[in-house]
Parts: sequence; structure tokens; C-alpha cells
Amino acid sequence: MVRTTPAAGDPGSAGMPEGERLELLRSVVDTSFEPSLLVHAGEGAERSGGVLRVLTSNIAAADLLAPAPDDRRLRGRTLLELMPWAAPSGLLEALDEVVETGVPLRIHDHQYEDTAGPGDWVRSRSVSVGAVLIGPGLLLLTLRPNRGTAGTDPEWEEKVHRLAGTGPWEWDVRSGAVHWYAQALAVLGSSVAPGRFPADEPPYQVHHEDAAEHEAFLRSLIAEARPGHVEVRVLQPAGAVRHIRFGGDPVVDEDGAVLRVYGSVQDVTVRRRAQTALEIAQVQLAARRTRAESERQLAGLLQQVIMPTGPVPDHVPGVEVLARYRPASAAAGVGGDWYGVTHLADGKVLMHIGDVAGHGFPAATAMAQLYHALKGLAVTGSGSARLLHWLNTLTCTLSEFTLASACCAIYDPQRRRLSLANAGHPSPVFVRDGKAEALAKPASGMLGIDADMEYEERELEVLPGDVLLLYTDGLIERRRRAPDENTASLLLFASAPISEFEAYVDNIMGNVRSDTDDDACLVAVRFR
Repeated sequence: MVRTTPAAGDPGSAGMPEGERLELLRSVVDTSFEPSLLVHAGEGAERSGGVLRVLTSNIAAADLLAPAPDDRRLRGRTLLELMPWAAPSGLLEALDEVVETGVPLRIHDHQYEDTAGPGDWVRSRSVSVGAVLIGPGLLLLTLRPNRGTAGTDPEWEEKVHRLAGTGPWEWDVRSGAVHWYAQALAVLGSSVAPGRFPADEPPYQVHHEDAAEHEAFLRSLIAEARPGHVEVRVLQPAGAVRHIRFGGDPVVDEDGAVLRVYGSVQDVTVRRRAQTALEIAQVQLAARRTRAESERQLAGLLQQVIMPTGPVPDHVPGVEVLARYRPASAAAGVGGDWYGVTHLADGKVLMHIGDVAGHGFPAATAMAQLYHALKGLAVTGSGSARLLHWLNTLTCTLSEFTLASACCAIYDPQRRRLSLANAGHPSPVFVRDGKAEALAKPASGMLGIDADMEYEERELEVLPGDVLLLYTDGLIERRRRAPDENTASLLLFASAPISEFEAYVDNIMGNVRSDTDDDACLVAVRFR
């Protein structure tokens, strides 16, 4: 409460007739945006008991003190009639003092209890009050409801609760009743009318698994006298469930006993469902990552079993073979490249290289199948074109759709003849006397496209010192380059002098680069 020193002299307009002065004051009240009242205080016995009668008021005051449509007229009514709480709260006594002393009154955040709703239900309000004596027995009274307190602006409160998805409730601990407001009942999904309910008979049903936690929350508000919250599931009439967050803030007396609890409810169903969906998605993602890692490791093992990790054994007659393998990055995954050199029973040498489209476990699985199938088919003694024909037939029958390229070469040391067949694979490079050239690729297509496809076979005479280079496209392929441009770098380094074969092969592998981040294989065969 703040009292200020009154201004010197009569606050009214000097020399103005009483009627004109009263009309001027009424105009001031009417044009005020704050709820304002011009109140006449009787004198002597007439004023005893706090009789303050309204001479005029503005629309804002009528909205605050008499919101009912049939009760808007305030003029002639007593202040105690309009504000029953004014006497027990001490406001009337303070106004009497203003009339007696002329000292203006200003009260910030004046707390009081007022009847609101059905029956004798009482709720707390907060208002700022100002009063000034403007003439003999005349008080100008202003009221300002404080936002954020129950009942100050029902329409504003309803909008706030609706936007936030919340609703209020009030628990009068002394009477054991809880007042549930319309917004709260809407949040709970209850169809009952707003009003008072016994604390142990709420207008909603908590899921049995959450009942104990809900009861513990209510007990703690009284026992601990401090704010708290709990989230429980509330059953709906149709059997659905809503996730409701209950919050409570106790009000205590001087002895620390809880008199009242102001609470709220909030529907967090959408948030909880989204959180649950996110948790499920995280678990599924983790499982997929684990599965992908397991497949990557298994694919790597398959590749390690098939791919030689060092030089090819030098006991193969008539040839010297070196192989190099450059894996793709971990991000690209295990590829489907394979290569092999096998000494056949008839004295011939099988050299083959291939590339299954794709990466990961499916590519590694297909690679293993084709690699072992080709080695098995080679025991038939068939030529390179016939071997690719049968390998293509097998590729077309795999359970998973598979595309692959392959190049197959068979060397006969007795005749010094080399036969080659190609199924959509990069053209082998043949080096003689320091001159490298890419062997013309036949028109045959990749493995897995057409089960009836036939493959052409080319035969070359081989001289001592000749070199054959078999490789996968991961060695030479560059984006936005023509095939001939991709091969040019390989031909350049393959034409280098051969003083030491390992250094020669390492020089090619180290300098011929691609930009596709793919596996790269190189098999170099020098004929003796």
C-alpha cells in the first residue's frame, strides 16, 4: 500500500458550479480505459458501516464488477454490494481513511477471495487499487485486474489455455473439493459439466498402472507443501489413452498448512507419441547399423578368402604373375572385384578377373559364387568363350539380380598361344617391346543380361617377355572422361621399361588413379 501527500488546495475546479463539476468528473471517468468509479461517501452516521455509493462508472468497471448482461447498471449501488470482498479484505477501511485524511491510496497486487462459479465456491483474485479524494465526500476509485491470476480475464485465460493445451483446477483443501474448469475437462477428455468434485472422486480415470504414482503426487502436494508435477495416462470413454501432465502449486497459511492448491493439466499425448516413435526409430536404426556392420565384416571376410593378399605363387609354369588390390574407402563398402590365376590339369593356365556391380554383402556373395563357379567350370577343358557362356547362364539364375563383368584368358605354354574372351570388362592391355595397346573389346555384353548370349574368343601368339595386364575399372575410371581417355594413363605407364617386374607393376598401381572411389584390381602376367 502506498500513500502520497495530497496536493495543496481543492482538487476540484475553483469557481465551477457543482453540477458542471460533477459532469466534468463523469466525463473523465467515462474516457478512462481503466475500470473507474466515482463514489460518494456519506458523512457521519450515513457513512458508518462503509456506505460508499456509486455516482457514475465507465464500461470497463461494468465489465469487471457486473459482467452479467442484466446486471450492468452500477450507478446508485453501494461499493459493498458490488465488491463483497472489500470489507473483509480491509479495502473499505482504507477508503474510509482516504476520506478522513485526503491522502491518496495506491495498493499494488491486492489479494482477495471472491465467489465465482456455482454455489459458494471461492477463488483467489489479485487487483491493483487506486483511490483519490477529489472533493468533499467524493472518491475517484480505479481498479486494475492483474493478468495471470484466476478470474481476471476469462476470455484471455481461455485463449491462453487453448493455445497451450492446458486447463486449470483448484483444490480447496479445507472443504476437500476440487473445482474443475471447462478447459481442464476438455484436456482430460471428460464430458461432465464444470464444477466441484470430491478430491477422491475426480472426473477422469487414471490407467491402473499409473494410479499409484498419481496418488503419490496428490499426497505430496499436501504433505510437502511444494510445487510438483506428474505425467500419467488417462483413459477415454472409447478406450483410447491420453498422456496428461498434472501440475500443482500449494498455498499455505502462517503455520505452513496447505489451504489451497492451484493446478493445471496439459495434454502431452502427441509429444509422447512422437518421442516413442523417435525411440523406436533409433532402435531400428541401431539394429540396421549393427546388421550393416556385420554384413560388411562378413563381406570383407569373403573377399579376403578369395583375394590373394600377396604375390600369386610362382610355380605356375611359363608365366610370372603379380597381383595388386586397392580397396575402396570404408564409406563405399566392400566391393565385388575378384581375380585369380589357376594351373589347370592339362598344363594350361587360367587367368581371370571380374567385377560384380554394387557394394556390400550382396556384391561379395555374388563375387564368391562366380569366382568358385568359374574355377569349377575350368576343369572341363573348355575355351575361354565357352567358360564365360556358362558363367553368364549361372549369373542369370542367381536368386538376387546380378550384373557383372569378367575377362577370361587361357594360356597354353606348349603352343605359346593365349585365348581371351570378354564379357563387358575393360579391355586387357598387351605389352610387347615397350609398346602397350588395349586389345579390342568384342561386342559381347555383361554377365546377367541375357542367358543366351554368346561370347567371342580371340587368340594371340605370345613371345618371351610379353606382358598381359588384366584390371578392373576402379583402376582407370574417371568421371566425365571418355573410355579412351581413361585408358590413356594406363597405356602410358605400361609402356615404361621393365627392369624389375615388381617395381614395374607397383609403378602402374601407384600412378594410374581413378576418381570413382571404387575397388581396383591389377593382374600382371609376364610370359617366359
